[in-house]
Amino acid sequence: MSRPSRNTDQLLIQAGRKLLPETGIAGLSLRRVAAEAGVNLGMFYYNFKTKRKFTQLVLREIYDEFFRGFSVETTGDSSPMERLRKALIALARFARDNRKLFLMMLHDVIGGEAEAVRFAQENLPRHLAIIAGLIRDCQRQGLIKEVPLPSAIAFLAGSAAVPNIAMGLIERTAAKKPFGLTLKQAEPLLISDAAIAKRVDLALGALAKEGA
Repeated sequence: MSRPSRNTDQLLIQAGRKLLPETGIAGLSLRRVAAEAGVNLGMFYYNFKTKRKFTQLVLREIYDEFFRGFSVETTGDSSPMERLRKALIALARFARDNRKLFLMMLHDVIGGEAEAVRFAQENLPRHLAIIAGLIRDCQRQGLIKEVPLPSAIAFLAGSAAVPNIAMGLIERTAAKKPFGLTLKQAEPLLISDAAIAKRVDLALGALAKEGA
């Protein structure tokens, strides 16, 4: 019996990355994953054994790619305020680039999909802890107002990420002229790199101490 190709697992993972934003975990068909990868279903079971293991690997790959870049942005010798700004921009870009997946994961979490809940429990604290630490550093240095930490995290992370996910919802529902604009007009105003940076600066400015 010939041995399976070494890249079969990667073909399947790439297929999973393509399909998950459309199906979510609950709606993901293993047969469809195999077809998308151009391999037979038996090869899926040979490589991953279960849907649970497969979705864990796909989601971990997506998140780890983000977290590696996020970690780089939040370290270094720059001020905590600048590192916090970079962290929020990185988070916002991740939410923008994966807005369809975010929506489906939220749908799965609300629906009680165990793997989606487990993924959120294991990974959300990782980047939120870094943001929390940077906020504390800014507060200790008198750069940010002494608001309760949960409120500061929710305000800053929400300001950075939520509009990008909202755009995904608008796209998914095919809403016509959101905000009175066509999608083509709205996108650069809401989810472009420039729009993200502007939104982050506005949020940080709202929490910054006068004269900081």
